[in-house]
Amino acid sequence: MGLYKPDLLTSTDGKKKDLKDTSPSREALMHRQPPRQAEAASVPTREIEFKQQAERGLALLAAIVESSDDAILSSDLDGIITSWNRGAERIFGYTAAEMVGNPTSMLSSPNREEDTERVLERIRCGETVDHYETLRRHKDGTDIIVSMTVSPIHDSAGNLMGASKVSRDITATRRAEQSLRNTDKLALAGRMAASIAHEINNPLESITNLLYLLEHETLSADARSYLTMAQHELSRVSHIASQTLGFLRSHPGSASTSLPEIVDSALSLHLGRLSTSNVTVHKEYASISPLFVHQGELRQVLVNLIGNALDAMSSGGRLRIRIRHAFDSLTDTYGVRIVIADTGSGMSKATQRQIFEPFFPTKGSSGTGLGLWVSSQIIDRHKGRISVRSSESPKHSGTVFSIFLPRISEAPSSELEDDPTYTQRRSRFAILEDGATSREDESHRTRVEPDPRSTAYNAA
Repeated sequence: MGLYKPDLLTSTDGKKKDLKDTSPSREALMHRQPPRQAEAASVPTREIEFKQQAERGLALLAAIVESSDDAILSSDLDGIITSWNRGAERIFGYTAAEMVGNPTSMLSSPNREEDTERVLERIRCGETVDHYETLRRHKDGTDIIVSMTVSPIHDSAGNLMGASKVSRDITATRRAEQSLRNTDKLALAGRMAASIAHEINNPLESITNLLYLLEHETLSADARSYLTMAQHELSRVSHIASQTLGFLRSHPGSASTSLPEIVDSALSLHLGRLSTSNVTVHKEYASISPLFVHQGELRQVLVNLIGNALDAMSSGGRLRIRIRHAFDSLTDTYGVRIVIADTGSGMSKATQRQIFEPFFPTKGSSGTGLGLWVSSQIIDRHKGRISVRSSESPKHSGTVFSIFLPRISEAPSSELEDDPTYTQRRSRFAILEDGATSREDESHRTRVEPDPRSTAYNAA
């Protein structure tokens, strides 16, 4: 029997192998790490990877939010804004520095103030408000229509901590839809107007004949003056009826007309109101040659504007009418400008933006919302422009309507611009003193100093 040698090992192939060749060296044993230590070293590596992945996800989410066209903001449960993206800055006009830390009620419209608190109550109950339309207030003070979605925000433990709000400006869309509805209404109104014009032609003809017979009767000077005025107005009514209440498509007839005469005739129709409304009228007419305009239509515009001015000055005030040479820089055209300014209550910016739209009433339920729209259509047919500016300031309230009419009957001339020679005529209408029976020396019964002029009035 041979001796056992522990340093030799018989392999499966029958060959002997030295154990020294298979055993690890002392240095290898010294540097070998236990299995648990190796696993522990890989844990920080995975945490770093997870952290980096989370940071990349947050950066991507922040980039998406910041580049969105929609307004995306967040707030706590008390409505205090905690984040504000560029879309919100574009839609509402406020920067993030102006809004973060302030309540969301800053965006509330006076017409929808209750919306903000009602939405917060639903968020506190864990509800989501999906795509509801409401009004929000822009930084410039105007209302915008938004479609809003509000969702609750929870922390990692599931606790409710705030709300996220996504708002989309749909003002242009809703206005386009309203324009389509207005178009349908105008088409219907045109058909109705044509029918009415056809039906009232016979009674108008009868009234015309009766006035003609009355003209041959013995009348006083005042009665004959009233008869002449009635005939003129009847002629205008007939024209309006035949043209379907302003829905005229043809180019207005070009007749050489004196603008001061048209303005005076428009004022005469409001003489009764002027004499009892404590309104002072100032007229400033430049020396202007007759202009080729449609007399009846232009008078219709002036009667409408003067009537609106008197409605705005229910407690008295000052009405100023100017006619002067002008130059329109937008069209590079010389012409004439008619300015009608009052010291009334004024209009908001939102009203001024929509004032020339059809079916937009400025007098509540008493108006149809067509007067100024028809007026703007008439001025457009004369190749002119009508504009408005107004102020609601308590100390400087008032409204100014400006009508520019191009001088299409003659070549432009630089001599027409800013003629320094003015023929200024003043007419005052005020309430007569008790017991007064005549209008003699009426200026003594008129206020010496009317209400302070508005900034809009001075600008006229």
